[in-house]
Amino acid sequence: MIPPALALSTASSALGLITAVASNATSNGAAGAASSGGSTSGAGAATAAGAGKGRENDVVNQAEFMKLLIAQLQNQDPLNPLDSANFSAQLAQFSSLEQLTQINDKLGAAAKDEVGRFDAVGFIGREVRGPSAGIAVKDGVATTLDFTLESGGTVQAKIVDANGRQVASLALEGLGAGAQTFDLAKIDGAPRLDDGAYAVVLSQADPGGGAPRQIETFVSGRVTGVDLTSRLPTLLLGERKLVLADVTEITEATTK
Repeated sequence: MIPPALALSTASSALGLITAVASNATSNGAAGAASSGGSTSGAGAATAAGAGKGRENDVVNQAEFMKLLIAQLQNQDPLNPLDSANFSAQLAQFSSLEQLTQINDKLGAAAKDEVGRFDAVGFIGREVRGPSAGIAVKDGVATTLDFTLESGGTVQAKIVDANGRQVASLALEGLGAGAQTFDLAKIDGAPRLDDGAYAVVLSQADPGGGAPRQIETFVSGRVTGVDLTSRLPTLLLGERKLVLADVTEITEATTK
């Protein structure tokens, strides 16, 4: 007969056990409890809990299985105990099964991730559009952002660096309603920014005297490449950049 304490310490490595084995353990535990005539309430409760869970989801998780297994061992028939060698062999098989399952899950997740990343290559040559507040400065030249005004007027622009520090505040005056472009090279009095990444926040005063309304900025253009150095693929629209997950519109590239 296998001591329950020894069984508990040994069985702790048997993870991810299959439902069929758990169901077999349940039936054996109930039979053992009935034949022993003692401690039937604990075994019966564990068996009933496992059976009820199985009917609901047809799955017994590893914690439930361990309860059933311990209940079975505690209520063995003293005249016909489990064989120690067979029990150890089964635990080794269960442990191997769990390791293989984990390996399979990790390989599946890795394969899915790689497929998603390299799917971004299929965007090359397409016209895309998506929200973005980021601009990049390289060799003193900044990328641009697009925005649309519902009504003409002055737009306030705040530029923030990668550390969250505001580096510039500009007033874009005389803008009309409709599509506009934020281009530092065409803004009078725009500061010269060091190379790096920045965020631009645009807002416009409410004609009714309310709080200023923030204006959404976006980028659009033909995808010329894909940056895979980050966890999320980034589409390259010439000098502009757009995270793949932020794409809201995709069209065929126009031919001239």
